[in-house]
Amino acid sequence: MLRETGAEVRAQAVPDGDEYAVVLPLDQLRHLAARTGDVADLWMHLTPDQGEAQDATASAPRDPVRLGKFTTTEREAAATSTTGSRERVVVTQKGNLSLSFGEQTRRKFQVTVGERRSAGSVPIYDIEVRCGDRPAVDVRVVAVARESEGRYLFHGTLVHLPEEGRADQGRWVQSVSVTVDLEDLAARIDDRVELLDLYVEVEDADGRVQTSRIKSQPGDREVAWGPVSLGGDVLQVVPHTTFRGGNRSLRVERMGADVYRAIRRWSRLARWLPLVRPILGIWLVGELPYKAQDNGYHLFRWIRQSHPRRRAYYVIDRDAPDLRRLEGLGNVVLRNSREHVRVAFLASRLVGTHHAEYLLPSRDPRTIAGARGVRVFLRHGISGTKNMVANYGRFAPGFSTDRFHVSSDREREVAIKEFGYRPAQVRVTGLPRFDQLLAPSDRPPSGILVIPTWREWLVHRDSFETSAYRDQWQAFLSHPQLAELMRGGLRVTFILHPNMRHFADMFHAPGVQILKQGEVDVQTLLRDHAALITDYSSVAFDFALQRRPVAYFQFDQEKFFGPHGTHLDLEQELPGPIVNDVDTLVDEVRHTAGTGFAVRSEYADRAARLVRYHDRRNCERVTASVRSAGGPVVQWWRLQDRRRAGGDHASDPAP
Repeated sequence: MLRETGAEVRAQAVPDGDEYAVVLPLDQLRHLAARTGDVADLWMHLTPDQGEAQDATASAPRDPVRLGKFTTTEREAAATSTTGSRERVVVTQKGNLSLSFGEQTRRKFQVTVGERRSAGSVPIYDIEVRCGDRPAVDVRVVAVARESEGRYLFHGTLVHLPEEGRADQGRWVQSVSVTVDLEDLAARIDDRVELLDLYVEVEDADGRVQTSRIKSQPGDREVAWGPVSLGGDVLQVVPHTTFRGGNRSLRVERMGADVYRAIRRWSRLARWLPLVRPILGIWLVGELPYKAQDNGYHLFRWIRQSHPRRRAYYVIDRDAPDLRRLEGLGNVVLRNSREHVRVAFLASRLVGTHHAEYLLPSRDPRTIAGARGVRVFLRHGISGTKNMVANYGRFAPGFSTDRFHVSSDREREVAIKEFGYRPAQVRVTGLPRFDQLLAPSDRPPSGILVIPTWREWLVHRDSFETSAYRDQWQAFLSHPQLAELMRGGLRVTFILHPNMRHFADMFHAPGVQILKQGEVDVQTLLRDHAALITDYSSVAFDFALQRRPVAYFQFDQEKFFGPHGTHLDLEQELPGPIVNDVDTLVDEVRHTAGTGFAVRSEYADRAARLVRYHDRRNCERVTASVRSAGGPVVQWWRLQDRRRAGGDHASDPAP
């Protein structure tokens, strides 16, 4: 029976020994198909033998039976191409058989992936592909560089599994084992690549490609792949699981061979280092490897100026633009140097704005387990707008900390009740950068600063270019009425979140100053501008503390928060109005500029409640907290957490 026309074509079964055979009248079906893409569902009509019928009821035709869900279903293994053929046998999602005319019925390939290591610790992906209407002609693993979009392909030999297909209602079942050749990858990969996302690409005979992310599975190990020698250097790859998506990604680590040997040597000594760490009193401070402008930098600068004898060190990339900000402070160690390795393993405190592992010379869990200093989480903003429990909760995969800093009593309550931290782990200190933020300014602020936060689902250029995120912000920046305000003297500055810094060239708006991360530090931008526009970023809280107006552009609120929600009542607690369309946002800008950038009293009151302390002694309080963060209780906490988590946190340092 054809779905579009409702026409029926009957074919009589012909006895063939103890069985029956039916040949479908394809020419007649083609003629009756209403359009390319019509589908003929196959039914079997059973009519009792008239000679054996005892009454009228028994001789009546029985209800038709849908063909499919057989114990075994044979499919011609040689039919591996659909090119030039208009019809194809389809196994529906329910396991029934149909005959399809055209391409509209193409279904997704079902892809399952398993990860294992060969005897030589070479990573291998075992992939199985199933489809109800066509086979694959190629299945490959693709590693895509997150910033440059470079693609690195790995192939294997595709094997057809007819026995599996017979038992799976006639579906095409194929498998392939793909080896990730690290030496080949090392020879091809760009020196600037640090993050690779892993995909499986399945291609059919018509050249259509289906792409899907490789997911992390329970039991997948995150021990480094490699090393691979590159002259005098070493490359190794550390697999990890992304925060919310649970996807498999790779960190590419490059270092000198002498640095790699130093890491291995210090790892072997790690069990004895707890004896000397308290005596040495070394603190290792930092942020993201290329930054020195957030809470880590402000705390380090204050320590070096106020307590120069304290053995505090700052770690940063040797080619980071912010390196110049550390000149004259001393105790700066360059990332992936032998000095960095020594300080990381000997540090009694690892003090960072993000994961403490950013401060280490490698993300290999063996290195993480050896660098057992007390983890102190400075934070990189006041929490609340977005639920970050999955990222920074006490049992968040891949994250661990022993001391958690907040800015208000309400934030402390959230950290304990929702993030799951013990009361003794959470300290209300304020953020170190507030000391400089609230300092008297040399000149009055002017203009509007635009800082949207990032989206975890937009990591590659193709998805970003066609996203609502880019469209909405571009529409605002190029809005005719905003352009009119700029012609009247309004200054507008736009800067993306660090995780999206490589997409800055995709925005074009005459008159708007579009900055890249590293050109100007965010703290300076916050102090220099009279008003702020963001979507969900915590920089809005910093800005509001200066008693300046904030507006929130939340066009994708439902998708952004997802099932995790928020810690705040957005309408009642955010220190600024929320808008969700470009025209209203421009109206808000016009109104704010027209009032001389005055703050409404209700929003000023909300901003005042964001922090407990309104002084400039945040660095002093944080330093005291870092100093008191150690002790035997930390080792007991870690042991308890590992037991509760079932030993799943490979990044948790051993006691």
